[in-house]
Amino acid sequence: MITVQQLGHVYVKATRFLHPLRVEIDAGGIRHDRFFALVESDGKFINADNHAGSISLQFDYHPEDERFTLYLPDGRQVEGPAVADGAAWAIDHYGLRQINVQEVGGPWRAVLMEYTGRPLRLVRCLSRGGAIDVFPITFTTTGSLRQLASEVGAAVDGARFRAGLVLEHAEPYAEDAWDGRRLRVGTALLRVRTAVPRCGVIGLNPASGVRDQDVMRSLIRTRPKTGLPDGLIPGYATPGFATYAEVLEPGQVAVGDAVELLP
Repeated sequence: MITVQQLGHVYVKATRFLHPLRVEIDAGGIRHDRFFALVESDGKFINADNHAGSISLQFDYHPEDERFTLYLPDGRQVEGPAVADGAAWAIDHYGLRQINVQEVGGPWRAVLMEYTGRPLRLVRCLSRGGAIDVFPITFTTTGSLRQLASEVGAAVDGARFRAGLVLEHAEPYAEDAWDGRRLRVGTALLRVRTAVPRCGVIGLNPASGVRDQDVMRSLIRTRPKTGLPDGLIPGYATPGFATYAEVLEPGQVAVGDAVELLP
């Protein structure tokens, strides 16, 4: 029997990954996942090479009153608005999709500059799916994580891969054969796609941002290269880990829910 072992999402792209006990999945993925993002002075999302400086920032979003609580690593808390009321523009996200964004006012420019030393801005993503790269859901399995841990030599957290769903399933990489299959997860229905091609950001600790595991080296040794699905970025391929999925039917998902692999 397959079950949901862990859930994950992040309100602000490139910040600390969170693990709720229950989520709502809509057409754009897990509700509010990457609904916001941090952008550099050039108006583009933080490059993967610079994620180390922001991963330890924990943003909690309160949609009922459109507010944020930011928890800084030094123990401070900063409260402020989540309302987009500043400059608006479109980001060409590596040619994958155009994402319309608008800056969020409040203390965020000053706080981010103080913490990271860079002129970062907090933006709200106005396009459906927020700042998601390709498909709205990413999942992995406990069997695959355990197999990778045996190669790395230490436990590997699914948060390194921004996995919205970690499924309890013992067989390593069984999901490689699920492309095109449907998954009933809680009351949501997903269609499985291909593995996710990976980059060096997975070597960063998902809580501190410190580079502490050479996960990519293990993937290079043991996993086949995979490209993006549907002809996106032709010629681009890296070792794959965790799997994309698209949403066929919205629904509710909680930790412990049963998962059914359909024909």
